[in-house]
Order: sequence, then structure tokens, then C-alpha cells
Amino acid sequence: MQKSNLKMNFASRWVLVTGASSGLGKELATQLARKHKANLILVARRAEPMQKLKAELEKETGVQCRIIVADLSRPEDVERVYGKSVAAGDVYGVILNAGVTHFGSHLDLEWSAFEKLLATNVTSVIRLVSLFTPYFIEKNNGGGIMLISSMASLLPVPYQAAYAGSKAFISNFAQSFYQELHQDNVSLTIFAPGGINTEMTHNSRLRYFENTAFLQDATSCAAEALDAMQKRRYLYVPGFLNRVQLFFSRFVSRKMLGFIARTAYKKALELS
Repeated sequence: MQKSNLKMNFASRWVLVTGASSGLGKELATQLARKHKANLILVARRAEPMQKLKAELEKETGVQCRIIVADLSRPEDVERVYGKSVAAGDVYGVILNAGVTHFGSHLDLEWSAFEKLLATNVTSVIRLVSLFTPYFIEKNNGGGIMLISSMASLLPVPYQAAYAGSKAFISNFAQSFYQELHQDNVSLTIFAPGGINTEMTHNSRLRYFENTAFLQDATSCAAEALDAMQKRRYLYVPGFLNRVQLFFSRFVSRKMLGFIARTAYKKALELS
């Protein structure tokens, strides 16, 4: 079995999107339906926003949408998401976007909240990758998985230590696992955005960064993500400013990078 070099074609294929009720996940689902005519499996904790999105997209584009209400910090919900997804039809794409963060001192993060963050951002993602990869290999349909990581996985981010650590796990796991799949007809893409102007940002202490160059709009970020997935990119960072920042970070010590980030984030905390 040889790895496909052809671009992914989402039209009339089933694509799963987690964290689909708001933010980047909602925008990814919207663009998949409107621009790519994909059928959608929408996964999130909140049913009402997904039902509204389903009705809107089905009426506007004619695609099919299935809804799975699930809390991905719960192992039984993760297993149910996989089971219901493959029962819906031949799954062609999987976008693992759901995630939570903590902005503030790590010592203020309750242990139960940290465990939930870890379960959502890491354990559920690795479990779904471990379930869907054999599925794609068996189907041999040229399908693909995209993991939504973060620039926080590539650079130190004080006051988001747990989040940054969880995303670093995802990025390093995926880069390693990618090499194990070199002969299999399934692609694995790591998408690592910087800050995104979403509902989560607006409703948190991170809103300090709104209307600044620190945040990319969700529309362009989602478009870059889907293009990267279609082209079966390995590791992709969206946004010109993000790529410039990452390039110049090579010439600065990690300690200095952490100090610069600490200064900006501490100010955001003090003013929030």
C-alpha cells in the first residue's frame, strides 16, 4: 500500500470535526460545507449551536450533517464518537480541533481542571488517532487526519503552561507517528496556529489581545487549515506574522523567548 500524493477531495465525503459548536471548529465545518461540499459529522459538548449550524448548512448547501454530543474529556464519549462516526458512512477526513486552555498562573489551576485539560487536549486526540488510523488503512480511501495543535507547542508560553505542554505532546507525537505511516495510504497533518479571534478568546482574559496582530481571524485561519489538509502538509503554521515570528525565534535563546512572552502575557493578566 502506497501513500497517496493526490490532494484530498472533500466533496460528498464524510468529514468529522470536533469542537464544532464555536470558534475555529465551527468555521472549519462551515467552509467544508460551503466551499468543499463535504458531509459533516459535528462533535461538541453543546447540542444547540450544532443543531443551528446543521440546519443552516443543510438548507444552504444541501450537504448532510450528523451531530454527536460528546464531552471528549470522558473516555466513554470518545469511544462513542468513533463508533457513531464510522456507522454514519465512510469517513474520509478527521479534524481533531476540540481543546481547552487555562490562562493564568499554573499554580491557580485546580488539579481536576488540569486532568480535564489533559484528557481533552491529549488523551482523546491520541485515542481517536489510534482508532481512525487503522480504519483509514483498511478502507484504503486516501483519507486524512488533521490535528489542531498550536504555536504554543513550538514556543514557550508562560501563564498557559499546561495548555502549551499539552499541545507540545500533540505536535511531537504527530511528527513521530507520521514517520510510522510512510507507506500507508493515510495522511497526518499538524496545524499549529497562533492566537485566533474566537468566542473562547473573547470570553476569557485573553481578550486583551483582541484587535491586535497577535490574533488571526478565524475565517482565514480555517481556510489555511483546510488547504494544508487537502495538500497533505506535514506541519503547517498559518499567518504570515506567525511564520515570521517562528523563523526569527531560531536566533533567540529559549529563555529570552519565554521572557518576552511572559512580559506580554503578564500585562494581559494584570489588565483583564
